[in-house]
Amino acid sequence: MPGVDIHAEVGKGAWVTADATRLQHAFQRARFDLMALASRRALAGDIGAGNAEVKALLDAFPQARGWVVVNPAYPDRSSEEMRRYLGSAKWLGAMLNPVLCGQSLMSADSREVLNAYRRYTKPILIHTADEPAVRELEETAKEFSTLKFIAGGGGGESWHSCLIAAKRTTNIFLEPFTGGAHRGKLEAILELLGAHRVLFASGYPNLNPGAALGMLLDAKINDADKQTILTTSSVRLFGLTRTVE
Repeated sequence: MPGVDIHAEVGKGAWVTADATRLQHAFQRARFDLMALASRRALAGDIGAGNAEVKALLDAFPQARGWVVVNPAYPDRSSEEMRRYLGSAKWLGAMLNPVLCGQSLMSADSREVLNAYRRYTKPILIHTADEPAVRELEETAKEFSTLKFIAGGGGGESWHSCLIAAKRTTNIFLEPFTGGAHRGKLEAILELLGAHRVLFASGYPNLNPGAALGMLLDAKINDADKQTILTTSSVRLFGLTRTVE
């Protein structure tokens, strides 16, 4: 069951440092079709060097795609990074982690970055780890209704609140795999939301890709929905080539 991993990271993780060699190994071992990368260096604040690091990997690794990390602490530089990379199909969209940026998604600077992002048609992945983050994401998604938001981590322990927010706000998609393997989570998400708005991610190198794949394979949902989550949802959302399926 090959698939699309929408979130892996380049750099030092909890149990391994993800360099080009280890990323290739993880990709091949999990039998993914595509793996989307973000830079841990960029997420830590050095967005220029970090995004350039991902660019080099995309040039060398045909099955890789990239996330442009943006940071509201540097709104002008974030706009430059978006202009530099988002015209290429190799980049799936932008990624923003409010916690690592030290800024609320509701801040004026975050709003400036999101306003600049309106010109692009690509989704934006927002790390959504708890109840306050879920509330901020829902309010933001309603305000920026033309953008497509991915809740990275799917709300963590507050995954049910994130599910309800996605049900109420149709431009929110869920990536629940990096937010914990809670019993019955995928089954509940599919019952309320459907598989077409759920995306697969490994969380490598913080997490082992086998853990996310096991969570999907063990879920009490049908094989067609599993394949939709693993591949078809991403193909449709990001406009990937049909050869991925």
